[in-house]
Amino acid sequence: MQCERCGVLMELGKETAHNGRFLCRNCFMEVLAPSGVCEAVIQRGIITSQQRRVLAMLSDNHGLDLDALSAVLDLPQADLERELFALVRREKVRDVRKDGKKVFLLC
Repeated sequence: MQCERCGVLMELGKETAHNGRFLCRNCFMEVLAPSGVCEAVIQRGIITSQQRRVLAMLSDNHGLDLDALSAVLDLPQADLERELFALVRREKVRDVRKDGKKVFLLC
């Protein structure tokens, strides 16, 4: 069976049904908890090396959209969204609409 979100092949019986779609465990967890960031880590203000890379790239480029940022950092969008969520919560990054796209900027 194939995950209907990411396309990975799964053993029969290892899939999880969610809203009429069959998902692998990883996609199911991302759908249930999209931020994937521990609230305690956010409250402590811990910035990971991945988040430092995001901040540096946004600083160098004066803002990028999700697709461009994902390509430049060579990060899957799901991972990047998780890092951006934490940075937005810490008020290090903000998003604005520019030409119909969401662009991320440093605060």
